[in-house]
Amino acid sequence: MTRVTVVLPVRDGMPLLPMTVESLQAQTYRDFDVLISDDHSTDGTAAYLATLRDERFRVIRPTSPVGLVEAHRYAVAASSSELVAITGQDDISEPDRLARQVSFLDSAPSVSLVGCWCSMIDSAGRRVGALRYAVTPAEIRSRIVRNTHVPLPAMLFRRAAYDAIGGFTEECDYAFDYDLVERFARVLAVANVPEELVRVRYNPIGASITGTRRVQRGALRVRWRALRGGGHAMTEYVWLLKPLIGLLLPAAVVRRITVPYMREAHRGGG
Repeated sequence: MTRVTVVLPVRDGMPLLPMTVESLQAQTYRDFDVLISDDHSTDGTAAYLATLRDERFRVIRPTSPVGLVEAHRYAVAASSSELVAITGQDDISEPDRLARQVSFLDSAPSVSLVGCWCSMIDSAGRRVGALRYAVTPAEIRSRIVRNTHVPLPAMLFRRAAYDAIGGFTEECDYAFDYDLVERFARVLAVANVPEELVRVRYNPIGASITGTRRVQRGALRVRWRALRGGGHAMTEYVWLLKPLIGLLLPAAVVRRITVPYMREAHRGGG
């Protein structure tokens, strides 16, 4: 059994999926396998996956299409390694991503979930910004009302800890990753490697637009739960406004402002 399983949920991942796979094959850390969960793709994904000859890669499929959140739950549940990493079907892991994150967990036994900083790239692979969140467990815990701090495709966690807090759930819908990080930060410890180890692909016509309201509704629930749990300054309540505004604005306005907002908010790190 390998020490790390990289979970890769996919649905209609072509033509970018091969680049994601190649980035995993190029990892300098070797004690890992990859579990690709194909949620009944209708493009060329299944045909591409059938060509993989790397024994470290295993393909599974649920009995019927399950959707975004359950696809992640299903894939993690099928893993059996001590550590589980998540990656997205169009995101790219730098060659030393796993090595740096595993080394961090080995040096910090109190940390159960580790992420990293990320660069943001567009559909052509051009850098358009960076995601640089808080680093230490104390910083992340104190600022968790503001943001998830660990993007989904940058996660690497201890499987036993994931199971102990209930794993991914449908409770907060498309903010299921934020929900998981908040629960980890509340009862365990979360940290980030302060290096850009993942290239996150920002697709303005994908889920970042069409799922905006579902994300904001879920994020509002996560933030409210965190604030009700106590330990946060009263000034943190202002962060409820971000998802509230997103929910109150007309859909056409949200679509118009989301792309420029995301580009400006994450322009740093260049």
